Parts: sequence; C-alpha cells; structure tokens
Amino acid sequence: MNTALPDPREVYRAVIVEDEDRSRKLLEIMLGKYCPQVKIVGVADTLETAVIIISSLQPDVVFLDIELPDGSGFKVLDQLLHLSFSVIFVTAYEHYALRALKRSALDYLLKPLDIDDLVAAVKKLPPLGTVKKHLEGQNMILNSYINGAPRDQYIMALPTLDGLIFIHDEEVIACRSDSNYTHLTLTNNRKFLVSRTLNDIEEMLSEDLFCRVHHSHIVNLKHIRRYFKGKGGYLEMSDGSTVEVSFRKKHDFLARFA
Repeated sequence: MNTALPDPREVYRAVIVEDEDRSRKLLEIMLGKYCPQVKIVGVADTLETAVIIISSLQPDVVFLDIELPDGSGFKVLDQLLHLSFSVIFVTAYEHYALRALKRSALDYLLKPLDIDDLVAAVKKLPPLGTVKKHLEGQNMILNSYINGAPRDQYIMALPTLDGLIFIHDEEVIACRSDSNYTHLTLTNNRKFLVSRTLNDIEEMLSEDLFCRVHHSHIVNLKHIRRYFKGKGGYLEMSDGSTVEVSFRKKHDFLARFA
C-alpha cells in the first residue's frame, strides 16, 4: 500500500457532508493522517445544514455523501451553483449514480474508504485559486442521467490536456486507445485526446449504442456505414475512416445485427 504523504505546500479548506458518525470520523482521521494539505473547517449531516455551512465557509473542497437523510447529495450542488469548489463524492455501494459520476469527471470514493483511493483523489485536486470545477456543467450531467433523461440527451465530461470537453454520446464516432489516453473521433471533423483509458471510456458509454470491436477500438453502431469481411474484417465509419475488427471480437460484433 502506497501511503506516501502528498505535497503539503497547499492547504485546502474542506467540509465533510456525511450523516454516519462512524464514516465521518474515519474520514477525518484518514485526512488528518495521510492528507496534511487538507484542513477540515466544517462538517454537516443533512442537506439543509450542508447548504448553510458550505455557503458560510466557502471551502475549497467538499467531501459529499450521495445519500443524506433529507435528500440526495446532488441537491446540495443544485443550491450552490453560484459557488466554486471541488467535489469528491462518497457512497456506500456501487449503484446507478456511479456511472453518472464517471461521465461527469467528478471524483468519488467507495465505502469502506481506501487510503490509496483517498490520497489519489486529493492529489487530483486543482491548484488553489486557478481551476474551477465547472460545477454547473457537471451537475447538469448528473441530473440528466439520474433523472432518466432520454439517451440521446446524455452528456459526459472528459478531461483533455487543457480542460474539459462536454459531449453527447451520439457525437462520438469512434474511440481509439493510446496507452493511458484515448483518441476520440467526433462528428463535424472534431478530434480530441482525452486523459482516460479506453476501458474508462467504455464504462461511460451506452452499451446499446457502442461496441468494442477490438482491444484498441470502440465504435458507435449508428455511425457504421459498411462492414468488410476478413479474418476479423474492418468497418467504414460515417466520416470515411476505417476501424479494424479483431477476430476475437468479430462474433460478438456481428451478433449485434442478428
């Protein structure tokens, strides 16, 4: 286990929003021991008190439990869009919200809390006073997904080298792996290199709309124009590009059209 102390040069003022005493105290202990650049300035155990405390203290980061006694943690953000702070969500189990969190580029921690995951999340916090977390756009993603928006209205936020891009599923033509990065080919001749692995991207995309046709390629089924036979074969996409289909993925791919 990597328990190396993170860079302590910056001190982030933090608020913890957690209704379970044991979980809150454990998070406080772990932050105090392994994340010296985080200073806890306030705690809250309900949606109502969270809004009051965050508005009053204006912290740099909020550790926010998804499920609170008087409502969803997402509603806290709804009422605080005028403020700028980083958010690290905390949840007790893997459920529907996690896919939305991945699509929104917000960080999250699963209970029981893991030290390495906590340290990694804190290390990813933006430098103080320099980066805004785009809360309004990210909260829009969370709400659209969790409240059951039509699939063609789903949005995801993906980190690039100079910020975030916000895109709809239907805009994605194909994705290609490049080590820890992914090349996205979008409609209207747009291309981006995003700081996510292809496996990460696959988890965000709609299973009904996308197919992994190669260990290095994912395609949007609606953007396929032709399939050419071969050992695995290859695809011609709507933008004129071609994508290889691996022999191992060929059967599963063709089964999507059976």
